[in-house]
Formats: sequence, C-alpha cells, structure tokens
Amino acid sequence: MDKKQSRISESIREIVSQYLVENLPTNYGIVSITKVELIGDGSRAKVYFSVLPEENEGKVKEFLEQNKREIRELVRKLRIKIIPELEFEPDKELKIMERLWEGNV
Repeated sequence: MDKKQSRISESIREIVSQYLVENLPTNYGIVSITKVELIGDGSRAKVYFSVLPEENEGKVKEFLEQNKREIRELVRKLRIKIIPELEFEPDKELKIMERLWEGNV
C-alpha cells in the first residue's frame, strides 16, 4: 500500500471509529476499528473491527451494515477521487494472535 492509500485508510478508520463512538448503543460493548484495507483501485475498503464481549460481534456487524450508507457519506467528505464501497469484517487476526499468546493453538 502506498502512502496515499495508507493515509486514506487511516482517515476511514478514524471516521468509522468516531461514528461508532457517537452512534453505537452502549450495550453492544467495546468496539475497536482495527484496520482498513483499500482493495485494488480503492473502490472497495475492508473495515476490520473487534468487539468485547465477542458474542456481540454479530450485532455490531449488523449495526455497521445498516448504517453503511451514512458512514459512506462521511467518507465522501474526505474529497477523494474514488469513494470506496465499505465491507465490514470481524478481525480474525486478533483472535488468532490472542490464542497464540495464551498458548491455546
């Protein structure tokens, strides 16, 4: 990923994080946007998140999917040439690393 894509990814991560702080119901737990990957020409962005407690992962993903249009409008304010379609995925890497750390793999 080049510098420009990296900067855009970080900006999208900040936008989605701020959106969650302002709009996610508090009973969904603690949510962190761990990373954003721009795919190809930047027309798609995978937004990875983690949730504590983990059993709320589905509720958080559903919330993000339902609010995708509103979040994308916030991304549009970055004034970038291509506004990416957003895809939301739980961050499985963190779970794997956590298991490795605990010695459960």
